[in-house]
This record gives sequence, C-alpha cells and structure tokens, in this order.
Amino acid sequence: MVGLLKFFLILTVIVYIFRFISPYIVKYLIHRLSKRMRYFDADLSSAPPKKDTKKSKEEMGEYIDYEEID
Repeated sequence: MVGLLKFFLILTVIVYIFRFISPYIVKYLIHRLSKRMRYFDADLSSAPPKKDTKKSKEEMGEYIDYEEID
C-alpha cells in the first residue's frame, strides 16, 4: 500500500513540474520554428521566378527510331 502511495506522490510531483516547465518549452519551440520560417520565407522571396521551359515541337530534333540488330 505504501509503494502505491509513493508512486502516486511521485507521479503528481512530476506532473506539476511538467506543468510549470511546459510553457517555457512551448515558447522555445515556437520561437525556433518562427526563426526557421523567417529564413525559409527569405529564401523563397529572393529566388528568381522560374520560367516555363517547355519547348515546342519545332525546336526539338526529329524522332529517330532505332532497330535491334540480331
């Protein structure tokens, strides 16, 4: 019986410690994520826009059909 009471007491202490520490952990993670997203947005805005590189059929070479030689 004493072992079960000791377990619940330790569990309660761990939960309360986690409740006090968790806001700081969440604040740190959000700050870290926002810093990463800031650099991610800067990389996207500084990159030149990609142009469509589709070539029309006139610009492409002619089609060559290869045959297998036995």
